[in-house]
Amino acid sequence: MKEHLASAGVAEEDQERVIVFASLVQKEAGLAADYPKVARVFQNRLDDGMALQSDATVAYGTGNTHRVTTTDAERNDASNKYNTYVHKGLPPAPISNPGDVAIKAVTNMAKGKWLFFVTVNLETGETVFSDTFAEHQVAVAKFQAWLRAHPDYQ
Repeated sequence: MKEHLASAGVAEEDQERVIVFASLVQKEAGLAADYPKVARVFQNRLDDGMALQSDATVAYGTGNTHRVTTTDAERNDASNKYNTYVHKGLPPAPISNPGDVAIKAVTNMAKGKWLFFVTVNLETGETVFSDTFAEHQVAVAKFQAWLRAHPDYQ
């Protein structure tokens, strides 16, 4: 891992943060082309003081990584130190083993003002990136409709 981080130009003092951040991107992004955009969304949220609101971190903290979504109760559970709905900033440790694509995405993020993303088709990996909450709600409705049409994913 140290060799991969060095190859990506990550200074030793930044390696832990990059690994934690990249682990989040690894779990949340579906298509390699979306990794830099997902990283940008999370960085924009961090820069704005927003919670990351990652279902992947919540699932990791609960051990319920076999499901696509999390429950309201799980997202409201402040005792889960990986719950980025209630705890701002990056999770306390990596939630996956990030690959080179995720590390590169964190060190070379896409440019954009997105604050939200949702994968609207789990079979194709199609993901919608949004600047506003209203736009995001439209994409979430599309994802929820897709889930209803594909109950095996729930």
